[in-house]
Parts: sequence; C-alpha cells; structure tokens
Amino acid sequence: MATVASDLLSARLTEIVGADRVMGASQARTQYAGDQWWYAIAAAAAGQPVSTPDVAARPATPEQVAAILRLANELLVPVTPWGGGSGVQGAANADRGGIVLDLRDLNRVRHIDHKSLTCVVEAGVSVRDFEAMLNAQGLCFTHYPASAEWATIGGSIAARGSGVLSSKYGKIEDHILNLEFVTPTGELVTTPSVPRHAVGPELTQLMVGAEGTLGVITAATVKLRPLPKRRAFLVAEFDDLAAGIEAGRVIMVNGLRPPVMRLYDVHAASHSLARAVEATLDKATFVIMFDGEYPQLVDTEASIARDVLLAHGARLLPEALGELWWERRYVFYYPPYAPELPSIWGTVDVVADFEHIEAVYHATTEAMRAVVPAEYNLSLNTHLSHWYEWGSMIYARMKVPKGPDDLSEAKALHDAIFRAGVEAAMKAGAVMNDHHGVGLRLAPFMDAQYGAGMESLRRIKRALDPNNILCPGKLGL
Repeated sequence: MATVASDLLSARLTEIVGADRVMGASQARTQYAGDQWWYAIAAAAAGQPVSTPDVAARPATPEQVAAILRLANELLVPVTPWGGGSGVQGAANADRGGIVLDLRDLNRVRHIDHKSLTCVVEAGVSVRDFEAMLNAQGLCFTHYPASAEWATIGGSIAARGSGVLSSKYGKIEDHILNLEFVTPTGELVTTPSVPRHAVGPELTQLMVGAEGTLGVITAATVKLRPLPKRRAFLVAEFDDLAAGIEAGRVIMVNGLRPPVMRLYDVHAASHSLARAVEATLDKATFVIMFDGEYPQLVDTEASIARDVLLAHGARLLPEALGELWWERRYVFYYPPYAPELPSIWGTVDVVADFEHIEAVYHATTEAMRAVVPAEYNLSLNTHLSHWYEWGSMIYARMKVPKGPDDLSEAKALHDAIFRAGVEAAMKAGAVMNDHHGVGLRLAPFMDAQYGAGMESLRRIKRALDPNNILCPGKLGL
C-alpha cells in the first residue's frame, strides 16, 4: 500500500462526495476508533487503537462508492467499509489506515413489492429502523440480531449474520434474493433478480460473509413476511443437557420449525437467563417459540413439540417465562448484563451437525475453562441458540471480570481462551464460527478451517482485487 497524505485524500474524496461528507484523520480516528471486538475497545481505551484511518467518507449513492474505490486503486490506498460498527470480530477496523467508507447514508428503501413480499433496500439502513417501517405496514423482515439497534442491512449480509428467529426463517443468506455491489476495482454490479436459477454460479452468495473483502454491498432485495398473528411459547428444564439436545434434534429433523430454539446449559440458565426472566433456574433450560399466520397451525406445532420435550424427560415451566424472554431478548447485550472494561469478554460460537454437537459442547467449554488460571475467575455461560435440520451451534460466552492490567498480557489471555475453544471445537468436528464472522479475531484460524481451499479463496481475492484495496488481511486474505 502507498502512503498518501490525509489532506490529499480528503481533497480527492471531496471532489466525489462533497466536503460535508469527508472527515480528516483526527476526527475519523475518534469516530471510527473500533467496532465491538473486545480488543478494539480495550486498545482504544488504552490509547493504542487498532483502527487508524487516514480519512473517512460517507457516500450517498452507489456511484459515489464506485468512484471512491476507483480512486483507492489509483492511489493504492486501503478501504474499510463501515456499517453500524456493531461487529464483534474486528472486521470494521481500519487497521492499515486508508479510507473508512461509512455506508450509512445509503439509507433508502427503494421499493416494496407487496405481491411478491420482497423489498429493495440499501445497505446503510439499520435493521431496527427497517423493521419498524415494515411493522407499520403489517410486515416484518424476521432478521432480528442482538445488534439490531446498530447493525445495518449491508453489515448483516457482509458478516453472514443471524438473528433470534433463525431456526425457522434462516440466517441472513436465506433472506437475500439478490445484491447490488461495487467490485474492488469500482464496477457496479447487480446479480440476477432471484436466487433460484440455472444461469451459472450464484454470485450473490460469494458476497455474503465476505466481510467487505470481495466487494462493497450497496443494496439488496430481501424477503418480507406478514407479521405473525400468533406466538406460542414453551419453556422446559432438563436434568441432562444431552436430553435437551436430543429433544431439539427430534424437533428439527422431523420438520417442526420453531423460530426460537434456545437451550441454555445450567450455567447460562442459572445466571444470564434467570436474571432476564426474574426466575430461579438451576437446570438446563429450553426456550422455544412458534409463530405464524394461522393460529391453529401454530398451536398444533407447539403441542407436538411439547410432547417431544416430555418424551425426553423435560419438566414444563410456565409459558409466561418464554413471553418474558421474548420481551427482554435484547437485554443480554446492554448493561448491567453486558460486560464492560476492565473485563475481558467474547463469544466462541461454533457450529456442528447432530452427530458431533454434544462432543463439541464438552470439548469447547472444557478447553476454555482449562486455559484460564483460577485467579481470573472465568465465567462461561453457554447455550445452543441457532438450530438447523442437520445440527446446531454452541454459543460459549466468556467473561474474565478483571484481567491483567497490561494490555498485551490481557490480550494474550483473551487470545489463549479463544485459541483453546476454537481449536478444541474444530478437533471435535465443528466449524469455527456460526454467525459472528471472522474479522481479525479468527483470521489466524482460517487456514486450519479451509485447508487447501484457502488458496482458492486467495486466488478469488487476487482476481477481484488485484491491488488488495478492500480490507487487506481480513479473513486471512
């Protein structure tokens, strides 16, 4: 990468987007000091920020995005796209300087097709605002990530995100029909209008989960649904987590599709879940919700699932706990539930098929506990929160209340916990991440995850981005 003065970059960007949409290094390094990755927060607080942009720009049109990327290629300056800054893996940090490309002014809902129930929406629209706009029309998006208040549509797609309703409606890739994006060299591309076709490979899905390394998403056509007329909740406890896993497996492989499937181990149930629903919980606890347009069908599905739970040794708890969980489903990510400095925190989320998932749970949690010295008082609350017809995921949320005072020592402890959890999970048969993405935190494990396939990804990156402009080094590319 070339070294280009911030004032020169600002001047050239001003020609493209206007002076009011450009900020110099000082302001950019304050406003874009880091995303929600623990180390980005800790490093910024210590005066050693990971993100050090030379300039930031807020384009208002896809054509301006394309012009900025052509400029970056001309000057050989790196570009880091920015959505809501809510990612937890470090993907949004401008760790090599250059341009932060803030996409939040691409914020139009271009078209709603009420017959097909689809919508063309720009990348910078926040998930929360999009959902509120749809709800006012009796519609919903069904992508409800914990970060909905901050996350953008484009950021959700780029990180291959998930939401609390994923077990029925799928992750973000299942919500997308097509994409508009700008290539690293500045060409504006629109993929085929629907994903079910036979006109070659699915270019849309190449962009999903690429975290900005292969192109900048500017708009998407997404699926909508009517607001459900009925929700039915089940809450059950198990003496044995394995019995809960098996009950969840039976529900999923036999065609029931509850949007919410959250199985908390005893640690998570008795701490985070119990606090949220204001109840005493001392066993593995399952929270399940069914929804839909037809109340009779919703109640029938819930009744069948209730029988499955009971057949696997469950004891039913009041349904009101599930309703309360739904009302408070985001509280886990705000104080006093969310951790703050000087704590060290993070989530090892891994995904596996049903043949391996129980072994993955034990291997991951045991490895994470084993690597932390007792004096650091590790808290580890784990649940299985996204289920598929073939498997589920482990969401192991760790917290060290007070780590080492020295930042480098604190990072070493943080990295050791993640390395232990990720390596143990992969050895036990898991994929190292379900929906948080890779960013900087998990990039060191990409070669082990992909093996020889990693070179194929690097060849794609080199072909699309010959000057290595977009997010250099992210995803291990």
